[in-house]
Amino acid sequence: MPMQDAARAACVSRTFMHSWRRHTSLTFSKKTLGIDEDVCEKDGKARDLTYKVDRIWIEHPGIGVKEVRIEFYDNKTRVCFLDRWLQIAVTPGIEELIVIPSVGHKRYNFPWSLLSEGSGNSIRCLFLSRCVFCPTVGLGLRSLTQITLCCVHITGNELACLLDNSFALQQLGLSHCSKIIRLKIPSLLQRLITLEVSACKRLQTIEIEAQCLSKFWFSGERLVQLSFGEALQLKTLDMHCHGAVCEARANLPSTLPNLETLSTVAMHLHF
Repeated sequence: MPMQDAARAACVSRTFMHSWRRHTSLTFSKKTLGIDEDVCEKDGKARDLTYKVDRIWIEHPGIGVKEVRIEFYDNKTRVCFLDRWLQIAVTPGIEELIVIPSVGHKRYNFPWSLLSEGSGNSIRCLFLSRCVFCPTVGLGLRSLTQITLCCVHITGNELACLLDNSFALQQLGLSHCSKIIRLKIPSLLQRLITLEVSACKRLQTIEIEAQCLSKFWFSGERLVQLSFGEALQLKTLDMHCHGAVCEARANLPSTLPNLETLSTVAMHLHF
């Protein structure tokens, strides 16, 4: 490369890196990085791109970051890279964290300890997909207003650790979380308004004690045992499962006196 072109390229690179350090919203996905998956496979560029993304993270001070979305993680990205990126991203002040590894990859073991000891106190929105999330102590994420877990390996007890002291939580969504057998929504979630549970195939029982819950959406192969406890403010209920119609006729009118909208879809089981 001629000296003049090299100098111009270096200047542009420095300008880019300087501007990147000031970004408060960071999104790493194949789309934002302009990745053509077929070309990367053919030309062997995927590994080089991973190192470039890693350098961007290392160069970023992590100060002032509010939103982080990581979708750039597949079979070619070693766990140590994603661990390092999250360690840089999860700092006091972060408000939104979204981690979505690629389809087909072994579930990523999310380092839940990064959210403990006050590090995650500012997080308002947490979205995890295709991860293993196994906290053993309460995380105390006091600012959380929205949690969405999709295809996450987490038990009912581990979910309780995640919800521990999450007094600000307003929305909770669980989809394809196959390790949850008993789901308990505690009374401490006094601001919880919306609960969505879908395709958690081993789920047997849902106990709802959150008094202000007003919307509940459930979808599965069959109806699970439902206990609404003190959730007397429930106004909207959607049930898409086998047995939903019978349950609605037999029990719901007496247990939910404030119910305004009831939608049931009877799913047919195929054996």
